[in-house]
Amino acid sequence: MISLNASLTIASGALDAQTGAIGVVNNNISNVDTPGYSRQTVDLSAEAMAGGVDDGVSFNGYTSVRDQLLNLSVNSKTSDSSSLDTQSTSLAQINSAFSGTTTGIGAALSTFFSSISSLSSNPDDSSARQSVLSAASQLANAFHQGASALTSAQSDADSQVSSNVAQINQLTQQIASLNGQLSAAQGAGQNDGAVEDQRDQLTSQLSQLVGISETSTDSQPTLTTANGSALVVGDTSYPLQVSTGADGFQHITDASGTDVTGKLTGGSLGGALSIRDTTVPGMLGQLNTLATQFASAVNTAQAAGYDATGAAGQPLFSVSGANSSAGIEVALSDPSGIAASSDGSAGSSGNLSNLLAVQTASLPSGANPTDTYANLVTNIGSAASDASANLTATQLSLQQLTSQQSAVSGVSIDEETTNLLRYQQAYSGAAQVISTINNLFSVVMNMNVVSS
Repeated sequence: MISLNASLTIASGALDAQTGAIGVVNNNISNVDTPGYSRQTVDLSAEAMAGGVDDGVSFNGYTSVRDQLLNLSVNSKTSDSSSLDTQSTSLAQINSAFSGTTTGIGAALSTFFSSISSLSSNPDDSSARQSVLSAASQLANAFHQGASALTSAQSDADSQVSSNVAQINQLTQQIASLNGQLSAAQGAGQNDGAVEDQRDQLTSQLSQLVGISETSTDSQPTLTTANGSALVVGDTSYPLQVSTGADGFQHITDASGTDVTGKLTGGSLGGALSIRDTTVPGMLGQLNTLATQFASAVNTAQAAGYDATGAAGQPLFSVSGANSSAGIEVALSDPSGIAASSDGSAGSSGNLSNLLAVQTASLPSGANPTDTYANLVTNIGSAASDASANLTATQLSLQQLTSQQSAVSGVSIDEETTNLLRYQQAYSGAAQVISTINNLFSVVMNMNVVSS
């Protein structure tokens, strides 16, 4: 049989336990709107004295509710979403520069061939010849503007590399420091949910910047890039380094000195690298091919005829540099240099048909100049549309995962209110027990007084 003293001890312990439980509930309610907060559940256990007699309840702290697998999925989808957002934004800007129907290379090609057609009616007209040169100059400028739009997007993407790497290094340093705090707390038998929440928030921010992989070996948390380069191991961070490569772009090396630029994916950094190193070079290659092959076709047609002085036709366009769409220029400065004549005689316009034929003749790439450019515009538009659609789908998936995460780790006011009432009632019950025991003690003391 449990004595009154033992009962008093049990009730007193119950007061302490319920006080601790109420404190946990209060903390949950206070952080209902705190981003990244993981709700805490009360850890109570029954105590037993020697001989198997119950010794009441003990408050053992709390446990933060987390679903690690769900957290990994959220971070992975966050990384994908951030990468697609970066790509979609860049592609939308590129698309706006090429999608115009009254401006750009497509319109300039039409104007150029229209000016040649007009010249055929009066090949000796100097103003008509000047119109051809002006149209050729406008076409060259349109190529320049297209090349500029692409290289500007590439430059903007390159400028993101350094800033993103700086943010990554700052976050990994902070995460490593928090790992050290958590390790110390765990070593002391403590549960520091607030620090763990903070680390999870920083890890989520890191996933917005670059794709990451999370593992834990011997209770030592490890973060690496998707290709396996270490970022954080326990309480040590491993910074990435940025330097300018031979190509003039920013290159990234990991802590071991390995160039990982081409291996980094995900996050805004991965998206920027994809635009800079894959998407834009592909589009620029198509534009450069068009500029080179078009200029060659026109110059070949020029060479087949004679200018206004009877001399053999000279190149109308010149192309210089690896980036030919930026290097295409009008080579003729004198309108008399237009090779309209097919036999060198004055008034002949026979060679203009060769120049006009360039408009409909297939280039070595497989299509005529107009269709080749239209295909490029279509490819750019499709890439922008696909990136936007993929971004929308990924964001929806991320929203669903985030909702699941909130359902697992988030705070429900209704649930916490119920818990609060339950612990308050338990506290009141324990207090009533103590009051009853005090009354019993008073009765016993009065009995002793009467007996004496």
